[in-house]
Parts: sequence; structure tokens; C-alpha cells
Amino acid sequence: MTTAATGCAARPSTGHIDTLNAQARFSGSWSVQWCDQSRPALDCGGFAVTLVQQGHRVCGDFSGALVNLRQVDEGAIAGIVDGEVAMLEVTSGRSETIMRIRATRVGRDLHWTQVGVTQQGASDIDVIALDDVLQLDARTNRRVPERCTPQVD
Repeated sequence: MTTAATGCAARPSTGHIDTLNAQARFSGSWSVQWCDQSRPALDCGGFAVTLVQQGHRVCGDFSGALVNLRQVDEGAIAGIVDGEVAMLEVTSGRSETIMRIRATRVGRDLHWTQVGVTQQGASDIDVIALDDVLQLDARTNRRVPERCTPQVD
């Protein structure tokens, strides 16, 4: 699952939260794996996000795949941070649906919850986490955006 960040410059991921900016609590890569326990021979799917935070602004990208990789999706993320909570707009590359997500930092995890739909897209499957706990992904080979553009604060 490869992605291209929309509206963000990119740099190689270090796999950890930016230590130069301790306030950038949402900078990094997180993921969750989705498997079918009743059919363990199938490939697991999952959802992964890579974000960069600048002040109160956050942007990034995501990739998702259903179990057995039968549907995939990639897209862009943009939002605003208030303390430990980020309100995000997540745009599906498959359908152009824009979901409203509340992401909450809890320790090293990112609690990811859909709170609405900003724009309904085409009638297609969106492979976007709806209510999951994403774990900090230190082994990622995803690219972390260097900054959100344009800068707003």
C-alpha cells in the first residue's frame, strides 16, 4: 500500500514522533491490522495513516485494504489539533467521500473515530477506519510529510 501525500511535501519516515517539536503530538505513522480470525489463510488488511503537525494544523495521507486485499483505498488527510484531539477530514481516493474523524492521542496510540460525513462521494467502498485504535508504527516505510502546505496558523 503506497500513498502520495496531497498538499504535503515529503521526507523519509524516521518511524518516531518528531523530537524537535514535542508539541507535534500527531506527527508520525500509525496503523491497525484487520484479519478474519475465522479464515486465517486470508491475507490481513489494515489501515495506516501518516501525519505531520505544524502548530494547530495537521495533514497527511492514508492507505487501507480490506481482508484478503479485495478492496484498497488511498487518500489525503487535513485537520486542526486542539490538545490531544485532532478533528480531521479524510478524503477517499476511491469515492471522493470526505469523512469527519476525531483522532485522540492516548499514550502512543491514536484512537480513531468517525463522527460524520462532510461530503458523500460516489457509490463505492471506502476503506477508511471508522472506530479503531491505531498503534504507532515504528517499522513503517511510509513517507512522512515534512510540512503542510499552505502553512496556516
